[in-house]
Amino acid sequence: MECDKKLCDRCEIYEKEKMDILFKVMDNENDVTLTDGKGIVIRISDSYETHYGVSKEDMIGKSIFSLEDQGIFKPSVTAVVLEKRRKATILQKNKLGESILTTGVPIFDDPGSIQYVISFNSIDIANMTTLHEKYIRLTELMSEYNAEINQLHMKDINNKELVTKSRHMTNISELISQIADTSANVLITGETGVGKSMVAKIIHQKSGRVEGPFIEINCGTIPENLIESELFGYERGSFTGASTKGKIGKIELAKGGTLFLDEIGELPLNMQIKLLQVIQEKVITRIGGLEKIDVDFRLIAATNRDLKKKIKGGLFREDLYYRLNVIPIQIQPLRERPEDIGALVLSFLEQFNKKYGKRISLSPKVFDVLEKQSWPGNIRQVENLVERLVIMAKQNVIGAEDLPEDMDFSRNRKPAETDGSLEEMMEEYEKTIFVNAFKTYKTSVAVGNALGISQTTAARRLRKYIPDYISYRYE
Repeated sequence: MECDKKLCDRCEIYEKEKMDILFKVMDNENDVTLTDGKGIVIRISDSYETHYGVSKEDMIGKSIFSLEDQGIFKPSVTAVVLEKRRKATILQKNKLGESILTTGVPIFDDPGSIQYVISFNSIDIANMTTLHEKYIRLTELMSEYNAEINQLHMKDINNKELVTKSRHMTNISELISQIADTSANVLITGETGVGKSMVAKIIHQKSGRVEGPFIEINCGTIPENLIESELFGYERGSFTGASTKGKIGKIELAKGGTLFLDEIGELPLNMQIKLLQVIQEKVITRIGGLEKIDVDFRLIAATNRDLKKKIKGGLFREDLYYRLNVIPIQIQPLRERPEDIGALVLSFLEQFNKKYGKRISLSPKVFDVLEKQSWPGNIRQVENLVERLVIMAKQNVIGAEDLPEDMDFSRNRKPAETDGSLEEMMEEYEKTIFVNAFKTYKTSVAVGNALGISQTTAARRLRKYIPDYISYRYE
């Protein structure tokens, strides 16, 4: 059923429901504590007052570091989890002097930051098994909710297109339309923030698999010892701490849809071998299982790393690279396609005006300044800045005085300058145009088309300005 609320509101509802489910699952268990990613206590179970000799009002909203200093508990398992970024079990003492076995578990958000920490305390160590089983069930429930939220985000980008002001992005858009409805593997490369994830989602939306799931996993944010179970799943009781019901893996979840492996360059070598086998055979076996499970999915991978360098260094398998690189999509950084900057600024301005119920516009001077930036953070940086400007705007037109002081607005793109004659300055400027055009379009034919000149003229200028340029008769 469609919801007329904004996507962010719907996601917040799901977040609240997840927390409610957490405390329903843990109801009547001993001492459950939930903190945010900074260690601030959000909720605690009623039993906490009995076992720790402190009221809930004295706990909620307080930092676990402050509570630790007060001797409410020591040491703090949440502090250990925040420091080590992984599950931890320690023996701590409470205010009453009792020793309590405590386990803390981090919950990560999509970018890989710790969003919450759940700690489970039990005076009776035998009860830890039950608590752990309930934790596994909780994580499964949260995975289901996260999958639903992911589908909401997919609906949000439905019918959206790439900003294609530049020829480079127009070519990518045309390529997406050409390959979307095939089953060919796609490897998307480019710097952080250039829009690799968006391109992957648009490929899925334009494909015949649009009704299937879009399962995304960031290979760089999952601990190496968990990546196999995340991808392949496991059978019940297959290892210590495994759920009694088993778990379905991301590859299996992507059946009939698209599996997007972001930051594929961070995948451990042992998992690269197993992924290669899955790509070749389209069959998986869960950890601890014997049954071979058929999987039909479209694989899209992305990375900001130079995989060829990683291959030379022995950190990435060459055979896997060629399996992934059936359809390569290289997304240029924003500084190499400045034509897109203005269109992106206007697109984000419209998006955030709608989101925050405002009618903010940019002065011509501000728009010109934004267009002339190199944007090292690429599209993500543009998006974040425009959102910030809209939120912080004190009037309807944003002026130069509203631009943040922590950004360098002095690095405007200018034609190359020289102290020579007008003819020399014009020649230097022409050189800049042709060198940049060749970096973007790669061939004299494409350069000629982009600049509105013949291929012969383009090739002649490229030979003049680029010493190592080789002009092929047929490009």
